[in-house]
Amino acid sequence: MFLGRNLNKEEKKIIKLTTSSHALVHLYEGVIPPLIPLLMLEFSTDYFHLGVVVTALSYAFGFGSLPAGFVSDRLGPKKLITAYLFGTGLASLLILGSSSLLFYGILMALVGLFCSPYHPASNALISQAIKEKGRVFGIHGIAGSLGVALVPVVSAWIGTCLGWQGPHILYGIIGILLGFYSLSIPGQKAAKKSPGELEKDNEAEQSISVLNLVIFFISAMALGLTYKGIMTFLPAYMGESVNIGGMTVNRVTMGGTVTTLALLSGAGGQYLAGRLVDRFSAEKLYLGSIVIGTVFVFIMAATTNLILIAASVVYAFFYFSTQPIQNYLLSRYFPRHRLGMGFGIHFFVTFGIGSTAAAVSGYLADSFGLKSVFYFMGFCFLLSCAASWALLLRTGAKKTAPPTEEITVTVSNR
Repeated sequence: MFLGRNLNKEEKKIIKLTTSSHALVHLYEGVIPPLIPLLMLEFSTDYFHLGVVVTALSYAFGFGSLPAGFVSDRLGPKKLITAYLFGTGLASLLILGSSSLLFYGILMALVGLFCSPYHPASNALISQAIKEKGRVFGIHGIAGSLGVALVPVVSAWIGTCLGWQGPHILYGIIGILLGFYSLSIPGQKAAKKSPGELEKDNEAEQSISVLNLVIFFISAMALGLTYKGIMTFLPAYMGESVNIGGMTVNRVTMGGTVTTLALLSGAGGQYLAGRLVDRFSAEKLYLGSIVIGTVFVFIMAATTNLILIAASVVYAFFYFSTQPIQNYLLSRYFPRHRLGMGFGIHFFVTFGIGSTAAAVSGYLADSFGLKSVFYFMGFCFLLSCAASWALLLRTGAKKTAPPTEEITVTVSNR
């Protein structure tokens, strides 16, 4: 079985919930870019203003992650996952009443706000309740990569056939159905700690290297900028730059389809990194993935047609391979009782601060063309390279050992 024999029944339930919810959160997050040509016509607007809408969604998505991480440590992560599913589902259905770009932007910001608890909550839940963290982070990451990869073609196809509101409505219905499914899964609540365990927690907090965390979060922030900038304009860039054999396919469908084919390789990167990170130095794997990703972003900026598609495939493989490695590093750098906070900060800098790239990239696209977006993203990758190299030097490039702490979780139906 794909989930493996070493996982118990409760762990498998958690994985099924988190993987399906992870794919969906990236359908919500990536629904706008494939629809940009349709939205420009619907609202008579330009790249910059639609970039602002993407930024509003992403700001809410990222900035909400910070308090969500703290709340997850107190209330339990499963409750936040349920709130995310129902909240995003209902907000998406309200798109039916959207008649202006302003109202649409407000609704998309609301969707982003309800999405914000997901990443810190799900990663904390996996870290707390799953023993084989690296492999499960890889499986969880694959689901997210599939969501990222499928959203361009699915949204473009539905938008072309049913109108720009169609993808929002479909994803909203899926969210509500998953919300009801989540109610059937018991919540996870940390067992009450003895004075001795509390003392160990305090010792663990004192052992945290603040400088290592700062360097790590700088690297994550730079990658967050590249993610939002590239994902926002990759479908439009593909539609503009790919012309294979004189195919007469409209720009929306072409951009969405080619982007999906390229991004599917990200699932392979997630899986391979999830397997390797349990065995080798996470810091070395992290730096290597970023360096290779940097090279291929610059190739994407300078090419068209088949070379552009091939470069995008390699970029996606190595970019998405960084995500399970990041999650694994955080599970080592933070004590167990502060994991929600750690993942909250991580997704705040990745999706919150990183979301500024959408509006900046929109300005660059309007002023200098879509190619300029990818050159700018390449320089953001270089910043992440420098930070990850510094992190490797700081940690001594030692082989990563999985945490040996025994995981004890009590099940609560509340």
